[in-house]
Amino acid sequence: MLRAQRTLTARIQSVRLHISPRKWLPAAALLLAAAALFGCSTPETNTALPATPIPSSTRIPDPTPFTTPTPIPQVLLIAGDTVAWEGTLSEWAVDRGWNLEVADPATASARLRESAPWVAVVSAQATLSGDLLQAAAEGIPVLLIDVPGVDSGPSLSIIGNAKYDQAGFLAGVMTGLASQTGWVGEVTATGGPNEADYSAGFAQGLIWSCPICQLVSQTAADMTLDGFQAKSVDVVFAFPGPAATKVAEMLAAGGLPVVWIGAEGPAAEALIGRVIFEADRLIVPALEALLETGEGAAWRYSIESRTTLPVDINADLLTPGRQRLLDQAYEAIAEGNLDIGTEE
Repeated sequence: MLRAQRTLTARIQSVRLHISPRKWLPAAALLLAAAALFGCSTPETNTALPATPIPSSTRIPDPTPFTTPTPIPQVLLIAGDTVAWEGTLSEWAVDRGWNLEVADPATASARLRESAPWVAVVSAQATLSGDLLQAAAEGIPVLLIDVPGVDSGPSLSIIGNAKYDQAGFLAGVMTGLASQTGWVGEVTATGGPNEADYSAGFAQGLIWSCPICQLVSQTAADMTLDGFQAKSVDVVFAFPGPAATKVAEMLAAGGLPVVWIGAEGPAAEALIGRVIFEADRLIVPALEALLETGEGAAWRYSIESRTTLPVDINADLLTPGRQRLLDQAYEAIAEGNLDIGTEE
C-alpha cells in the first residue's frame, strides 16, 4: 500500500514537470479524483464482511422465569367419628378444586399450629375450642358446630342453638297423635337449659294435634311409673336434659313409649319418634358467607331451614294417616303458613 502511494506521488510530480502553470490546476484536480477513485483504503478502514443474521427458528429462546406453584387451599375437618355432613363438606371442597383433610381430635392441636394454607377449619369438638378460637384470632376462617358457650365474631361462625319452641311443638304433635287413651305425660326439670322454650312449644303442639288430651306432669326427681299408669297415660315426653336418659330407661322398663329430642338417647324401638338437629343444610351457606365477608355469624337450627327434623317415627305406634298430619304441620311451619303460637 505504501509503495503504491509513493508511485502515485512520483507520477504526480512527473506530470507537474511537463504541465505548464496554466494547465497545472485542472490536471491536479483530475489526478486527485483518480486517486480517490482507485486508491487503496487506509489501515483504519474496516473491511470485514457484515455478520449474517441468525434465523429466528434457530435462536435459543430466552429462559422462562421460575414461578413457585400456588398451594392448593385446604379445608380441615376435625371430627372423631364420621359426621353426617362430611359428604356435603367434601363435595363442596372438591367443586372448588380444594382439598378436604380430616384430622383426628387427638392430634388436631398440633395440626392447627402447622403453617398449612388452610382456607377454613370446621370442627364439632368442644374440647378444642381454645385452639380453634386462637386460629380464628389469627385470621383463619373457623366454623364451629354444636360447641356451647362460644359466640360468633371476626373469622368465626357457629352452628348451634335452635328454635327450641319449634322442636317442642313437633314433640307435642307426636305425643298427641300417638295417644290412644287421651292421657299423655311429660317429665320436667331434667336439668336442660332451654326447658321454658321446649315447654311453650310442646303445649301448643299438643293442643294442635289432640285438643282433648289430658296432660299429667311429673318432675324427673319425683317421677314414678305408677304416677303415669294410674292416669292411663300411654305416651310420655321427657324434656331434654342430663336426667332425661335415666327417665327414659325407667319409662321403657314400664312399657311406656317416649317422644325424644336429640340424636342420642333411647333406641328407636322405645320411641314414638325423635326430633333432631342436623347441620347438613347449614354447612355450605355458613362457610360461603364466612369466606366472602370474613365476619362470623350464628346459624340456628330451625324448621324453616329444614335442620330441625322429626325422625325414627315408629309406624306401629303412629299410623300412616297420623304421620301425614305430622308432615302437614311440619311443611306448614317451613313455608310460614302455621304460627305455632309462641314468642321464642
